[in-house]
Order: sequence, then structure tokens, then C-alpha cells
Amino acid sequence: MKNMSLSKGLRSDRVKLFALVFPSLLFSIGLNAEILFEDNFDDQPDYVASEDLNLNGWSFRRNGEVEWSESKGFEGKHDAFEVVSTNRDKARGGVGKSFVAWRESYNPGWNQFNSDGILLKQLSTGQDQLYVSFYVMFSPNWTPAGQTKLFRVYSWDEASDSPFKFFSNGNAGPIFIWDYSYSDSYGVRNFHAYRGGPHGENYSFEGGDILGLPRNMVNLGDVSMSYTRDTIGMALNGGTPKIKDKRNGGFLSDNLSQPVRHEQLFGRAEWTKVAFFLKMNSEVGKTDGALIQWIDDEVVFRNDKISWVGENVGNRMVKWNMVGIGGNDFFRAYPNENKHEEWYAIDDVFVSTVIPPDVNFNNPPVAPEGIKVE
Repeated sequence: MKNMSLSKGLRSDRVKLFALVFPSLLFSIGLNAEILFEDNFDDQPDYVASEDLNLNGWSFRRNGEVEWSESKGFEGKHDAFEVVSTNRDKARGGVGKSFVAWRESYNPGWNQFNSDGILLKQLSTGQDQLYVSFYVMFSPNWTPAGQTKLFRVYSWDEASDSPFKFFSNGNAGPIFIWDYSYSDSYGVRNFHAYRGGPHGENYSFEGGDILGLPRNMVNLGDVSMSYTRDTIGMALNGGTPKIKDKRNGGFLSDNLSQPVRHEQLFGRAEWTKVAFFLKMNSEVGKTDGALIQWIDDEVVFRNDKISWVGENVGNRMVKWNMVGIGGNDFFRAYPNENKHEEWYAIDDVFVSTVIPPDVNFNNPPVAPEGIKVE
């Protein structure tokens, strides 16, 4: 396993400004919003996760729990992730590059997660709130099974040697992770993993730490939601989101009782835009933090009653400073001797301090202090 720090290359973080406009006929106020990071991977060097190379702009990488990669002597197999020009068919528009992760079907005899390929961006300044969007595509032979971590945002203490020390004795938290999850009985799930903070304290999320969920949390703070009934009331108008059914046409909400199949949500080797907005709670233990999720620019989840940081030694508050793509897998659909692997791709990662004005979200921002509106 390698947890390598990646120095900045030719690509620097690009900072832009755009205005948020209040939905009012009487006035508008321009609020500065900073684009913290963006990458379409086209300017990255050809790279596989086992190599000791620099990826421009990214901060850390992880290549772990890989059983049969080419770097281990298995010709034609892959590391946990790669960014290479020969994968142009796996990049948006069919040109350039993307982050391509490979998951292995492997059963070590116990409940281990495998194929742990991660890219992390450490933000230069911690933020109270973040908007992150990206596009994901699954291989045409993707097996609807298992669980795969795709995306995470968290707070890291920055004092320790590794940003990958999780759990209650670690240095990270709060944490939010979004997983691909599927079962034959329930279909594809909107799987959220919530972990508290700060930095190893309050790691396990409990019922009082987030209010108003459509389902109860399990384990350390996991919620497995449907893309049908559990989205009722999540749309901005208080109704049910209109998530496109990419296999049958129409919307997933046309049949709220159905288990949603993989190709209904993600299509067959099609790009799906996914986005999240996270806001830290205003003070220790207060349940006013927020999370909003979009699928193809349609709000599918929103909650503004989250206590990301609970009471702790010193009653410290922390900020979001880590954004990551990729992660490990619990996937064992094929016998080990098959050495089966399959890919998904992520492209066009975008990180900002606020929800961009062209995104489907109609709650107006709060006017900045010191400005009088008449």
C-alpha cells in the first residue's frame, strides 16, 4: 500500500469569481464565490497508481488492497486507478483523460474492502461550506453488485503524517462518503456514510446527530436510501424529484415501489453528473449543518439538521479541507480464480465555496452583513 503525497505541477488551482443573484425583482447583490479547484485530467501526465509520479494539483493518493495488477506481475490487469491517454474512450466527449478506477472481485475470507484507489485534494484553506460536482460513468459490463466508495469530503487535522487514518483513533472527521451500493432485492441505493468530528472524536454518528432522515442510520452512521420512496419531499418544491429513467424513459418516480436497477439510474456506459453541497454546523453540537445532493442537476436529497461536529474536548470547531474521489470496494461477485476486474471513470471535478448560480437550487443566499437592502 502506498500513501503518497503529490506535489503541485504545472496546473495550479484556478480562482474565479461569479455572482449569486437574489431571486427578486427589486434588487440583486453580487456575492464573491471562489472556485477552489477543478480538473478535467487532460493536462495530467500518464499515470497509474503504483507509480511515483506527480499529479498536478492533487495532494495525496492511495493504491491499496490490489491483488492482481500489472505492477504485481499480472499482465493485462490494472492498478487501483489510472489516468492515461489510452483511456480517451473513458473521458467525457471521448477525448482527453479521466480518473479510471478498477475494482476487483476478491474474497479474502473475511469482510475486507479491496481495490482502494483514492485521489485527495487538500484545500489550502479550510471551508465552512463546499459545493463539489463531478461526472461518473460505469463500464458497459459493470456488475450490479456490492459496494464501492466513490466520493468523500472531510476534515483532516493536517498535523499527522497521513490523511488516511480514519475511525475513532484517527485524525479525520467529520466525514461524508457517497457509495455505489446494489442488491438484487433493493436495486441501486443512495448510500450515505456520516462520521462525526472533530478529528477522531464523536466518530460514530447517532440518531440525534442528524434529524429528519427518511431511514434510520446503522453501523457507525450509514444510511441506505432508495432513489424512489426515500426521495419523496426532497425536491425543492417539496415534491418528488424527477430523476430520469435512462433505461425505460420517463422518471424513476413514475413507479415509487420499484427497485431501481443500475441502468435506470446510470445508463449503460453513460455519464451521470453528481454534486453535493456540505455546510458545517454553526457551533459545537448544534444541528444546523446541511447536505444537499444532486443527480443530473436534480435535487434528490437535502437535510439542514446535521450536527457534523459534536461536543468534544476543548469544544473545537473544524472546517472542510479534504475532497476525494475513489475508494475501496466490497465486491465478490466472481470466484477469486477469475481475477475479475471492472472499471468506473470520474471526470470534470469542480470544487467551489458556494452553489453556482446555474445549478438547480432556488433558496436565496443570506445577505452579507453591513449591506442594507431596501
